Amino acid sequence: MIRPEVVQQLSCPSFGLATSWIISRKAVPADSLGEAHSLFKREVWPFPKTLSRKDSTVAKAKREKANETYRKTPSELGQILELYNEAICWAPEGSEELAMGYGNRSAIFFNGKQYRRCLANIELAKGSNYPEDKLVKLLEREKKCLNLLEKEPKLKVKEESSKMDFLVGEIVLHEKPSLVVIEPEVTFTRCNHCGQRNEYDLIPCMTCSAAMYCSEQCRKEAFTKYHRFECEIVEDLKNLFKGPKTTRMFQLTLRLFWMVVADLIEDRDQFLKRYADLSAYRNPLQIDKSTLHLHVLADNLPDMSADQTGKGVTQFLTALTYKLAVEENDSVPRELINEHQDLLLEVLYRLALQARLVCDQSPADISCLYPLFRMVNHSCAPNAERVLNGERSMLVAKRPIRAGEQVLVCYFPNGTTDSVPKDKRRAQLQREFKFDCQCLGCSLDYPLLNAMDDHAELRTELEHIKLEADSGKRLRLLANFLQRHDDQHPRKELSEAWRLFRDIKI
Repeated sequence: MIRPEVVQQLSCPSFGLATSWIISRKAVPADSLGEAHSLFKREVWPFPKTLSRKDSTVAKAKREKANETYRKTPSELGQILELYNEAICWAPEGSEELAMGYGNRSAIFFNGKQYRRCLANIELAKGSNYPEDKLVKLLEREKKCLNLLEKEPKLKVKEESSKMDFLVGEIVLHEKPSLVVIEPEVTFTRCNHCGQRNEYDLIPCMTCSAAMYCSEQCRKEAFTKYHRFECEIVEDLKNLFKGPKTTRMFQLTLRLFWMVVADLIEDRDQFLKRYADLSAYRNPLQIDKSTLHLHVLADNLPDMSADQTGKGVTQFLTALTYKLAVEENDSVPRELINEHQDLLLEVLYRLALQARLVCDQSPADISCLYPLFRMVNHSCAPNAERVLNGERSMLVAKRPIRAGEQVLVCYFPNGTTDSVPKDKRRAQLQREFKFDCQCLGCSLDYPLLNAMDDHAELRTELEHIKLEADSGKRLRLLANFLQRHDDQHPRKELSEAWRLFRDIKI
């Protein structure tokens, strides 16, 4: 095993230690989770338990740095707001320093003519022990905001009707993530619950200095589902999940585990009954956020028989996580641990095994769970393409999709029949997802684009469209071209037309 002082220097301590453990066992995993748990020794993890405390002194220093930055470079709004957010997060609940942070942030929004945000921060400041000697100025700012808002025009929102068929370029699916973990460097610019980038409206966790939320609703939901268990050990989790972004997939599954713990606390018998028969939770269209953990647990576990090293690493990570996040966590009732240790270890292990399949790390700065998108099937010749809009995942029709027709995407970027030979596509799918692809592209052995001849009529029409100077008109012509000639698929002209359409619209 790696010495503790060496573990402390590793870029990814948990995986380094887990790998060392399975190597020391000559790639032979433990016979059971119970054995792995009993073999784990706390002293091999060199990081002591650390409590996260708010600190008015730190908050004041961050706020004064934000004030100074604003005076020197007022145009650096993103950096300024991040500093104010950090100050607000460090300030104890109900403290004068918290009120000052909100008050200063309200001034930034007033000067930027964002009057509704200014008013929201004024309300937060007034509710957080704002100093009496500065209150007059704050109330004057509030009055000015209200007067200016009276002069703003009112906007009307037009509702659109839904359709069953999808034309080329239309959005087939628009999904927000149901669960997220944000990267540490965006703690003060993204909501810790929904993942939305929003440095303007963040409010802090009332207890720790490591989580902020875009709304009171997100703060309450996060606390109810998982943050009440994370809050005490948030500093320990930073060391546990330290490392590259891939490490955060296990933090995501830990949040699913906390939802199990919350269920057991609320109604133990009901959870045990549900867990005994998870078949009702397989369909993502029939679940909600309160049963997300059951939906994931209902998945079939990956076959680890050919990967004994991976199985052993997962066993060790489960034992380590259980020790730090459960046994050393006063937020988890002792009675629950004593009575259901085997169940808790089993659930944590099951979720860890599925981490790679559950977690989508395509969006920048966050790791996400998209229940609907992960149920979309693969095709090497897909009729839809995935597009990310911030933390939201969209499927856009790249070919006409008729009512009742299955929506299909390619699981690998640039991995379609356009450019990757069939043997390489199928080998990668078998390696990564353990299935033999039987899509139309593979079954009909679609040729690569560079092996196709030009279609004279399609080429002439496409070249004429490319000459259109107006991008809006060119977009409409491309969509019409793809729609009318879909029966010619696959053709290099159709693939080129889609790329041109995508570059303009997406």
